[in-house]
Amino acid sequence: MLKRILFGIVFFVIGFGTAIFADSFFRHIIQDLFQWTTNNGIQFGGKDFYLFGNPIYFTSFGLAFFIFSVANRKAKISRILRNGILLILIFSIALIGISALDANLKIIECTACDDGIRRLGYNEINYGLILATSVIISIIPSLIKIIRTIKKRI
Repeated sequence: MLKRILFGIVFFVIGFGTAIFADSFFRHIIQDLFQWTTNNGIQFGGKDFYLFGNPIYFTSFGLAFFIFSVANRKAKISRILRNGILLILIFSIALIGISALDANLKIIECTACDDGIRRLGYNEINYGLILATSVIISIIPSLIKIIRTIKKRI
């Protein structure tokens, strides 16, 4: 029992650390997606300055690693790789979709935009919410697997 708890804590910490390490990378990806999906209809101004990322994003990344490790604890390496690729694919699609939707909604709500170009400050985007939602969507297959396993035991 202690081994399982430590196993879970280790993977949560790995996920949390990965989120901290990749925070600025994902910020730039989201900014690029905002511009790309609107044909440069969004332009950023001001300084791209932030101290800390969103704790919801860090926690969701840690939980995603934890849930993925629990769901694939007894699986073969090939199965783990396949599930990992599926998780990354779903995360990428969700990130692109949510960013595109948010960017286009920001342009639609702008009534005083010049030539359809919306100027945003770098911190006007809720990066944490976009990333946390993408992570939660991507972990759904692992949650389904865990629920099925629990139902089989009962």
